[in-house]
Amino acid sequence: MGLRRRNLQVADNHSDPKKTPPHLQVAHDDHDEMHGPAPVIKKEEGEGPWLVSYADMMTLLMGFFALMASMSKPDQKQMEIVKQSAVKQFGGHYEQPYKQLEQNLKKVIASNGLDKQVQVEASYDGVTMTFTGTLFFDSGDYKVKPEAVSIVTKLASTIQKEAKNYDIKVEGHTDDAPITHPIISSNWELSGIRAARIAQVFETQGFQKKQLTLMGWGETKPVAPNENPDGSANAENRTKNRRVVIKVYKDNPAS
Repeated sequence: MGLRRRNLQVADNHSDPKKTPPHLQVAHDDHDEMHGPAPVIKKEEGEGPWLVSYADMMTLLMGFFALMASMSKPDQKQMEIVKQSAVKQFGGHYEQPYKQLEQNLKKVIASNGLDKQVQVEASYDGVTMTFTGTLFFDSGDYKVKPEAVSIVTKLASTIQKEAKNYDIKVEGHTDDAPITHPIISSNWELSGIRAARIAQVFETQGFQKKQLTLMGWGETKPVAPNENPDGSANAENRTKNRRVVIKVYKDNPAS
């Protein structure tokens, strides 16, 4: 009987069994008493395994959204609209991007009497200058006219002062009239060569090749119908379609 009572004693002899919660009391036998009091086994209190799963899920979600953000291309136009609204809301002064560069380029155009032949427009992603094809090239030819070299040189000088590290994109466009040339076989080639010749003028003015982008669109992007409703050629519209577009921008322009 005495042996059974000793087997039911609490492991910690120095503690008061009455103060120890029943679920923390551990019985032991005589062999355990010989080696000292047995350790008290405490029950771990915590949130449980669900917290680990929740943390894993949140980590995966954060990684997913970070990946999506890195792959997305921000809408520069919408961002500029938000910026404009925010500035006006707080009573600040909003300055349109590239506005000063646009004004300076217009002064160069006006001083050369080319207001009617060149359209200059600033937007959220750069300044675009559109030149009629007859100003730069003769019909079906790719040699830059001397007066065109002069105006491009002046424009390049202004850009170097105002936006030295900006990039230049040159686009060549033609009408849909078939081309007859001993070397050039299509309007695709003609538009590309014209763009390259204008880019070379910028290069002579100190622009590096990595700042220059060339695009030859041929007759694929007309701004006006090449023909009248009766099918006859519209000479005025074809002149508009034979054009060179020069865009000055920083970073990546919108397509």
